[in-house]
Amino acid sequence: MNRKWKWILISRFSQNYSDLVRMDVKMLYMIGSATFYGCCSLSMNFLNKAILSSYSFNFPFYIMACQMFVTIIVLQIIRIFSQSSITNYNIQDGRKVLPASLCFLLHTTLSLTALHGMNIPMYGAIKRCTPLVTLVLSLVILKKAPPSAALLGSIVLITSGCLIAGAGDLQFDAFAYTIGGLSCFAQAGYFTLVQKDSEVNKMSTLQMLHLNACNTMPIFILFSMVLGEFSPATSLLTESSITFIILYITLLASGGILMFSTFLCTSMCSAITTSVVGVPKSFLQTVIGYFTFGGVPYHPLNVAGLALNLFGGVLYTYTKYKEKKTEIKPEKKREGESSLP
Repeated sequence: MNRKWKWILISRFSQNYSDLVRMDVKMLYMIGSATFYGCCSLSMNFLNKAILSSYSFNFPFYIMACQMFVTIIVLQIIRIFSQSSITNYNIQDGRKVLPASLCFLLHTTLSLTALHGMNIPMYGAIKRCTPLVTLVLSLVILKKAPPSAALLGSIVLITSGCLIAGAGDLQFDAFAYTIGGLSCFAQAGYFTLVQKDSEVNKMSTLQMLHLNACNTMPIFILFSMVLGEFSPATSLLTESSITFIILYITLLASGGILMFSTFLCTSMCSAITTSVVGVPKSFLQTVIGYFTFGGVPYHPLNVAGLALNLFGGVLYTYTKYKEKKTEIKPEKKREGESSLP
């Protein structure tokens, strides 16, 4: 074998090895961002439930206005003391993410309202309908290719399990369920539009987070005043115990971290993946929720629905991984052929 062909074989081996390393690093980033989002979302639901129900601080617009304020302050500090991609807010950039911001505004307020009237396990069950709505919006708005039969089947299993678990709710509240269902549509729109902004506008996670906070904070403040939340909420805060103040500050900080993890997961993975990450998160949330905040009456349908829901989540993860591997192989083959003389 002459030197020329030896050099070609060595080059192709090196290129394939580099592609494999890049693929593994990218996969680790995707898994890490999805896990980060799941942990943040899980803790936020319990914090919100404690603030809204245990301490009777049912002021969703006021809470979100404070969260946006804290988020903007933290991002401004990051922008000043580091070389980040965050720029000063301007109307043109704000308009680009305005649809996503409005969906976020609707999603957060509807979710907080629903959580106040529902127990945590059933709140998680109804929120697990989000992946199905996200799938439809991905086809309509993002013009994505139709999913494979296995991927579609996994999402149907997730949603069916959610409905079965919800049917066993012995503390049914029609208003809370209606609001929770509407929040699924708002959340699906939010995830889909964040993915679109990431792909079309090429914005970084921190920049989208900053624009979203600046877009929504004035609206949250306005609604908190119009609905009469501002004065009583401020009075309660000034008269509250140190324990509640610490819990409230933790909630505000966690809200910004959750928004960051949502943008990060959606931009690095996909809107559907971000939705389905909620499956194992919601399973843990349901189990823990049975024994917190007064507990939840047991029903066999809950167990059956959760088992079906979890199986759908495992099937989705496996199918997504196999499809990702299949997409990478043709790209590597084309790159290898282009390197031949």
